[in-house]
Amino acid sequence: MTRGRSSCQWLGQTLLILTPVLCFPFGGYADLGAQEVGSTLTLDDAINLARRNNPTFLSTENDQGPADWNVKEAYGLFLPDFSTSVSGQYSAPGSPSFGIFDAGDLGLGVTDYFFSGYNLTASYSLLGGNLFRLSSARADRRATEARITAASFTLESEVTAQYLMALRARDGVEVALRQLDRAQQNFELADARVAVGAATPTDGKQAEVEKGRAQIDLLEAESLMRTEKLRLLEQLGVQAEGEFSLMSEFELFQPTWDRDDLVSRAMDQHPQLRAFQAQESARKASSRQAWSAYLPNVFMSASWSGRARQIGDEQFLLNSARGAVSSQASNCQFWNEVSAGLTQPLTGYPQECGASVLTPDQEAQILANNDVFPFDFRKEPWSLYVQVSFPVFQGFGRQRQVAEAKAAAEDARFDRIAEELRLQTGVTQAFDELMTATQVVEIETRNREVAEEQLELAQERYRLGASSFLELLEAQSSMATAERDFLNARYRFHGAIWALEAAVGERLRPEADFRP
Repeated sequence: MTRGRSSCQWLGQTLLILTPVLCFPFGGYADLGAQEVGSTLTLDDAINLARRNNPTFLSTENDQGPADWNVKEAYGLFLPDFSTSVSGQYSAPGSPSFGIFDAGDLGLGVTDYFFSGYNLTASYSLLGGNLFRLSSARADRRATEARITAASFTLESEVTAQYLMALRARDGVEVALRQLDRAQQNFELADARVAVGAATPTDGKQAEVEKGRAQIDLLEAESLMRTEKLRLLEQLGVQAEGEFSLMSEFELFQPTWDRDDLVSRAMDQHPQLRAFQAQESARKASSRQAWSAYLPNVFMSASWSGRARQIGDEQFLLNSARGAVSSQASNCQFWNEVSAGLTQPLTGYPQECGASVLTPDQEAQILANNDVFPFDFRKEPWSLYVQVSFPVFQGFGRQRQVAEAKAAAEDARFDRIAEELRLQTGVTQAFDELMTATQVVEIETRNREVAEEQLELAQERYRLGASSFLELLEAQSSMATAERDFLNARYRFHGAIWALEAAVGERLRPEADFRP
């Protein structure tokens, strides 16, 4: 009963110690959604936040740990295994059964016993399939690292694209504000002319309608800006308690890159292509590992053990020893008498039978020899086992695995070729789009300048009464269209730069263009 209580107490203390350790992995992770964005946000800040908090990227990055342990496990396959055990047992007094007999029938004692033992085993397995396991695991790790790098680049591209969308929406609000300001000026101008009788009341009503439309455009632009900012935060994997300003600006410039050079750079270093190449290498290594199943397997094992058995009832032990000594003395005297009665005595007889009782020193020695529980072990002979096996036929399982591994390697090669073709097409298409966007920006810049001059002239002519309000409205509409088209052309250019960077696999925009 005392042992039971101590075991329960030990278990309870162990659980108290392990509880915080077991709970730590679940409580140690920070709540990613609780992270906040400051009052300002640059593009580099947004990319760094996304790398730390974007759930999709983090789930990909988590693959690094298992890949590292897979390599360590592959190294461990070439190391021997060690196992050890220590056992203890108590057998209470009684008459155990052995089949249809019990201990009394066999003349065995019924005292209690204490048993203890140990075992140490060292084994080494060299499987043919493990010879290429290490190279396969290392190839898989390189493929995982390449996928993480590609995911990081993809995340940077997606955050950059969404940042541009948010900037465009913000600039759209500025365009809407300017349109509302012009509509307000036209309304005040028309209202003043109507008040002095220089214009009909229809001009004032029309100006008021245009002002209302400008207000609606502003509301929609502000709503779009809030939506695009929320989408940006979704990409970052964070939250913002209040408003924040986008600080990075993108300048227009004249691209000077060469298309063929960009295609070559994409073929050399695009992270996504490198991921496909690493995946192809990993599948080739897996194919070699599958083939190694035809190699022989070697298994070796060595074992060391010992045991201790102690009789619990010392009086039973002494009685048994006394009985054995008395029986031995009686037996000796019997054969001495038999030999003396023969005409030719037995060889070696008569013998000195000795004492028929144990001396105190002998009894003490017997008790000392019995005091072996739990750690006074008697060593057992050690053993060594060696086995070499040759896999001959396994129901075509190996053939199927080798065929599947080869097919996977071929599929990876085809995927890599397809990715190369996709990148060549993507770089060429993005480069052509950039050249087109550059020309469109130049045209729309001039159109906006002309529309602005036309609006100023129309306002002055209407103020002097030299033109109708309809002409002023047409000039205002032309100016609004020119501003929207210029905004679209500007961000078409920036979007083309982003698409080209995504296709080439590196940042091409001059660092000075990221103006915080």
